Amino acid sequence: MNSPAESHLEPMRSWYAVHIKSNREQKTAAFLKDRGVVLFLPTYRVVSSRSDRRVTLVKPLFAGYLFVHVDYRAPERVQVLKAPGTVRIVGFGDNPTPVDDEIIESLKILVGAGKDQIRPHPLVKVGHRVRVRSGPFTGATGILHQTQGRKTQLVVEIEFLGRAVAVPISDEQLEPVL
Repeated sequence: MNSPAESHLEPMRSWYAVHIKSNREQKTAAFLKDRGVVLFLPTYRVVSSRSDRRVTLVKPLFAGYLFVHVDYRAPERVQVLKAPGTVRIVGFGDNPTPVDDEIIESLKILVGAGKDQIRPHPLVKVGHRVRVRSGPFTGATGILHQTQGRKTQLVVEIEFLGRAVAVPISDEQLEPVL
């Protein structure tokens, strides 16, 4: 059994999100992997049409981010920070914020089993202003609303008349309005 002083020296590895410069995720991941850093770069495949052919592209699921499993107190943190393309380890103030192991494991399962089905999804919440990005209502904006036991609805208000209209909508068709 370790003494309290010895247990203090044991590695405290956690997952951290690393903000990466645009379109540098793959290169940064390869650089870190070559240096023995344990990382996870969740990706998905998408077919893209070119003028003369169709190609399958591998894109990061979280554009501009990858995840590393490091002891933040150890020197390997410096390797992450000095890697080409690294902007910062995500956190609040001066402290990096660990990502829960369960979230990383869930992402690994989804990426592994989802193959061509997994896609990035905009984070939209009931009560937020959203824009429809696909389907028959493309371009419409409104407030996301849900009543108990009913489908999610897009609500468009004419506030000064005190009236609103609502249509059922799928979350996949929406993007947040910033």
